[in-house]
Amino acid sequence: MAKPMRVYDIKDEQGRVFAFEVDNTFLGRRGLRKLVQTIPGAQVVGDLRGDEFCAFKLGDVTFVAFEPFGDNSRYWVGPKPPRWVPEIEAVLNRFRRARIFCGFVAR
Repeated sequence: MAKPMRVYDIKDEQGRVFAFEVDNTFLGRRGLRKLVQTIPGAQVVGDLRGDEFCAFKLGDVTFVAFEPFGDNSRYWVGPKPPRWVPEIEAVLNRFRRARIFCGFVAR
């Protein structure tokens, strides 16, 4: 049975979600990249090495996914530089709708 992806909001001083974290127990770096590719209008612009491993654009905004400290239980996803942008809603909504089944993202 597919499980909903756990999403942890990160808010700015005004209480707006500007980034989020997702558990990486069942979602690997490739899985996250594939999920990003299903966001309407999103374009992956780079596979990076190290902590920051995926960059993508949505409109004029560049987003990144990274693993804080290189060994964390969550991935951080948000705009670069970190700030609130309206495009975060489309990214956040796609991750909230995602389901994980046996380590794969169920669309």
